[in-house]
Amino acid sequence: MKKYFKEWRHYLAFGAFFSMFINVLQLTFPIYMLQIYDRVLSSQSMPTLYAITLAAVVAMIVMATLEFIRSRLLVRCGVAIDQALSRTVLDRVLKQSADIGQQQSQASLRDVGSVRNFFGGNAIFTLFDIPWTPMFLAAIYLLHPLLGLVATGGAVMLIIFGLLNEKLTRAPLDAANGVNAASMRFVESARRNAQSVNSMGMLGGISQRWEGLNDALMKLQTQASRQGGLVQSLSSWLRQSMQVFIYGVGAWLTVKGEASAGSMIAASIIMGRALAPVQMGIGSLKSMVEARGAWKRLDAMLDVADDVETMNLPDPQGQLTAEGVSFGIQDKAILKGVDFSLEPGESLGLIGPSGAGKSTLCRLLLGIWPASAGAVRLDGSDIYKWDQQKLGPFIGYLSQDVELFNGTVAENIARMGNIDSDMVIAAAQQAGVHDLILNFPKGYDTRIGEGEVVLSGGQRQRIGLARALYGNPKLIILDEPNSNLDDDGEQALLSSWQKLKAQGTTLVVVSHKPTLLSGVDKILMLKEGKVALFGPRDAVFKKLMEVQNTQQTAG
Repeated sequence: MKKYFKEWRHYLAFGAFFSMFINVLQLTFPIYMLQIYDRVLSSQSMPTLYAITLAAVVAMIVMATLEFIRSRLLVRCGVAIDQALSRTVLDRVLKQSADIGQQQSQASLRDVGSVRNFFGGNAIFTLFDIPWTPMFLAAIYLLHPLLGLVATGGAVMLIIFGLLNEKLTRAPLDAANGVNAASMRFVESARRNAQSVNSMGMLGGISQRWEGLNDALMKLQTQASRQGGLVQSLSSWLRQSMQVFIYGVGAWLTVKGEASAGSMIAASIIMGRALAPVQMGIGSLKSMVEARGAWKRLDAMLDVADDVETMNLPDPQGQLTAEGVSFGIQDKAILKGVDFSLEPGESLGLIGPSGAGKSTLCRLLLGIWPASAGAVRLDGSDIYKWDQQKLGPFIGYLSQDVELFNGTVAENIARMGNIDSDMVIAAAQQAGVHDLILNFPKGYDTRIGEGEVVLSGGQRQRIGLARALYGNPKLIILDEPNSNLDDDGEQALLSSWQKLKAQGTTLVVVSHKPTLLSGVDKILMLKEGKVALFGPRDAVFKKLMEVQNTQQTAG
């Protein structure tokens, strides 16, 4: 974060510089009242009244101007923070979310917002102004030491109450935030599965579970409010009583002839200004704690060196090799010594029982996850070490659960980048979805996503296939591409494979359907994370038939 802080620290430096003059000018009104009571009213001099009033007005105008400039500087500081951090943090979050090989950071764009709002908002005024509280207290001591002691005592008591309130409420509020996050995730999960919830009579159980979470949330929030309520009441009483104390002591000193009425009035005004940053700091304590936590999380995320090789490599041609690839999560081995090789333009059918590691292997072949041992190589280079932004246009991927983004059909096919109409249409035609898209309300400009046109599972899958084919990639991996397709969709899928082969595109297809694998060149069968069979399609199918016949004969 230190590197990024350098980009906007000059805004804060100027803000602190202007704050010095603003706080000095805050003494204008108490000095004006002191002069009114001690000089104008006693001498009844109108020229003096005119002179000090004009001076006070000018000082107030200058102070207001400086406050406006400081506010504008902090707004620009917020913009600078957002520009410096948001894109970088988003890239890191998305990469870490996809990469199981990296330690997952807790930082998010919300943390960027917390830092931006703190440095670019009113909360930072506390840090600018509170260093000047001793100056105001010193000014009160100059009026009379006893008045200074009263104001200092009030400031100390306010600080104690503020820290006590934060200590009493921190634990229950942190726990409440955790329960609230769990409750929101639970509700979102239920919303995504609303059809299953309603059709299988799960509504009662879901509601009961949510009520339990909500009751726990209310209990924690009530506990925090109850514990903090007394301290807040005492703080409110103290803030109001301080004016009584300062006026009472000032009147007592005036009666004794040790201070003037002007000193009493001025001390009250200055005390209010001295305690204002303390009160603001207490009110902003929560945002300060949040900003500090957000800063630490962002610092931890951005401090991690990116060890992925970023040097420019030649455009890949599609030669794919797995060299003794193994992969595990914690102590569980998922893949064990997987070996195979594909030349550009060859196609591979990946089969095996559920839990054999097929989808995991796909993620390793895409360079999303790193192998625990061995390596996946594309044109001889470790695919995990490629720059994903540079490699991405040469890769096509269709996952089991196709997710499309809010936007037009064309934007989704173009991978949410700049739309090349010819390439979008070519990909849609190759996926056999062009005619389907033309029947949408606005064709390729039809907006899909939440609140827009709702697509069926098969339609999403076919548009997802067009997205995978966009730009004529050199390596395409399809994970159960026919799970939501009808016969026409499967025929379009098989037809697209022939075009891919003619283009020299390397293809890996995960499927349990033999008819869908009739057009591939090789078959790889995984079983318990190991290669059970690998070779030309016909040879592997023949071997499987022999094994099946042997088992039937034995049975």
